[in-house]
Amino acid sequence: MKNHTIIVGLMISLLVLMSCSITNDTVSENDITVEQASVTVIPPTHKTLPSSTSIIEEATKSATQSVTVATPTRQPTLTPSPTKATPTPAPFPTFDVATSILSEEDATQNLIELLETNRGCELPCWWGIVPGETDVGSIESIFVPLGFDWYRDYEDLRDNTLYKAAISITSMNDIVQSIEVYGGVGEETYDRNEAWRPYAIPRVLERLGMPDDIYVFYPFRFDRYSPEVYRLFLYYHDLGVEIDYMGEASLIEERPKWARACPNILETDVINLFLFQPGTVPNYLRRTLPSSELPLPELPEGTSPYDVISWEQATESSLDEFWRLFTEADEGTVCFDFKTYWTGN
Repeated sequence: MKNHTIIVGLMISLLVLMSCSITNDTVSENDITVEQASVTVIPPTHKTLPSSTSIIEEATKSATQSVTVATPTRQPTLTPSPTKATPTPAPFPTFDVATSILSEEDATQNLIELLETNRGCELPCWWGIVPGETDVGSIESIFVPLGFDWYRDYEDLRDNTLYKAAISITSMNDIVQSIEVYGGVGEETYDRNEAWRPYAIPRVLERLGMPDDIYVFYPFRFDRYSPEVYRLFLYYHDLGVEIDYMGEASLIEERPKWARACPNILETDVINLFLFQPGTVPNYLRRTLPSSELPLPELPEGTSPYDVISWEQATESSLDEFWRLFTEADEGTVCFDFKTYWTGN
């Protein structure tokens, strides 16, 4: 035990001596100087390790400072345009037609005969078709063999000639109620109008007598190059007959706002008939002569546009004068003057 104490004491003394400053001795040998350095022994210090939380925060801070995060530029939201549907072409209309196989020459001859004879009946009967009596189902079997095409869906008869004869039927419960006839030819084929001679004004007056009403006017002209024409309407209310004509007219230079017409069946562009059972078509006047088609100025309240275009007011003459004019002169030589509110300028 005593020896152990002595050893410990010697070690402590040695440590004390080593911690003190050591005097530097310079030894000169072979011109070499050796400098003895002083050494300071620093006892180790106890360090506290940082917590894991502080390490994470420091790393996050460092990463934030050293790394630049690119912020994406916000692009406008693009709304896609609706896709246009490719239009489906409308199917070509189909018609339920009974087609005649008769030659044009034979069909033309049959049409001329029908216009001349009317198949033995008088207006409002047309070619044997009687409003209020004829079954519409019988029309096909009669007229298709004569050269007409019968459009079943529309109840229309159309000729296969250059005479422009077309017939439109209105029926109810399969019985014909009215007949609309569209006839006439173009200027280049006026000679064909000979077939329509039975419906020249003098011939009509001879068969049907004095009309109940007559209207005449000068239609609108859409441009200064369009033809100058007249429209003349004859009404037989009690018979169920309306006939109208359209042909050439001319403005009278020496008589402003007056026009002149010379009805001649051979130079008539359009001949129309509306035939019906009397008392069954109450609106036939507005149907055949819509007031919207009349070229009239603004009229005083209560004035009928039909009064303004009546034969009496339009020509400043009577129905008796109309009768005399067309029954006493040779056919095709009659002319008359009438007022017009449309000058074409």
